[in-house]
Amino acid sequence: MATGIYKNGVAIIVTYQAVAVGTGKTITMSVYDEAHTLDAGQSGAMAEIGATGRYWKAFTPDAEGEWIIHMTNTTDGGGDTVKSYAVAGHDLDSVGDAVAALENLSAANVATELGTYDAPTKAELDASELAIRGADSDTLETLSDQLDSVSSPAMVG
Repeated sequence: MATGIYKNGVAIIVTYQAVAVGTGKTITMSVYDEAHTLDAGQSGAMAEIGATGRYWKAFTPDAEGEWIIHMTNTTDGGGDTVKSYAVAGHDLDSVGDAVAALENLSAANVATELGTYDAPTKAELDASELAIRGADSDTLETLSDQLDSVSSPAMVG
């Protein structure tokens, strides 16, 4: 999964402000997908917001990755800009919705959603710990010798 802010399949509104807040301009937006290929179907003229010299157009990514948008003033040139959008499989809203759904599960639904879980017994945990660390018959001298033989790894600072 990409570590993006924008979610795959959800429209992204791109805004542009013309040089000197110029009104009545033709501003075009070129959309390049995650493979840096022009998406002609989503490219085109941006609409001016009233007579503000600010323009907008939306595009909807259909894959995760870095999408690049290039905007240019085709009326009289100048003011080319570019912006990239990191697109991921989830955005903050979808993660929040998933957490809220988990919080709203009733106790009866938890077993259904998560299935059954058999916790290990104390005897099973004790046997597992013994297999990892060995018997408790080491002397203090043996433990001290084992600690002395531990060296630090190489590191980069």
